[in-house]
Amino acid sequence: MKLNEMIEAGQFTAEEAKMGYVGAFTYAEVVSGYTSCYLGAQSGCHPVTLAATSTATSYDETAEKEGANKLIAGGAKLISQHADSMGAPTACETAGVPNVSYNGSTVAACPNTFIVSSRINWAPYYEYVVNCVRSGEAIAADWTGTIATGSVVLTDINEQAAAAGTADKVAEVKADIESGKLHVFDVSTFTVGGKNIDSYMADVDTDPAYTPDTEVVENGFFNESAKRSAPYFDLQIDGITLLDTAF
Repeated sequence: MKLNEMIEAGQFTAEEAKMGYVGAFTYAEVVSGYTSCYLGAQSGCHPVTLAATSTATSYDETAEKEGANKLIAGGAKLISQHADSMGAPTACETAGVPNVSYNGSTVAACPNTFIVSSRINWAPYYEYVVNCVRSGEAIAADWTGTIATGSVVLTDINEQAAAAGTADKVAEVKADIESGKLHVFDVSTFTVGGKNIDSYMADVDTDPAYTPDTEVVENGFFNESAKRSAPYFDLQIDGITLLDTAF
């Protein structure tokens, strides 16, 4: 919606709609994150592409800022990230590039560019653990929190930076995901090497060789985090460019 708003305002053309993503390491959690970010944007702004870069570290403000600046210099009109510091958000604020942050609001430091952020709510998990201890039940190793459990939430939307109508659209999409009407990794919405997939064996029961062992495409969608709590979506889909050889 933000990309469309900027296109309609004449800031760039639809063909120039490009996003950037600052990633930490190159494992499935990051791949899953930037892929879902891209698919969500593509569902409303079809020409969009995404370029992803990796810092190869879990926290490095300088590297994350450099990654964001590299993406902006390459034409990224909106930046998101799987990166924990203020590096990418502050680079976006300086350049005037909209930002979808990670694990918390950066609106205080970036009032003109911060749109929204995902956030983990740990309360449901701790309630589950406490109740298990009270009842003497084993604590599952792969308990997975969802939108429905209240574990996956968003920060407040910054209306100063967000496109008009964002809050209503977020509520609509949230309801569709929670009800099962919408699946983030619907295999009809992306291709790999120009082809749709109808089957994928993921490395769920991880061994030293990372051997694929579990079918994860079910009922027309890649069933992420259903077979274990840690992500395993590691497909490199069309429309996303990886800028670092580390990928």
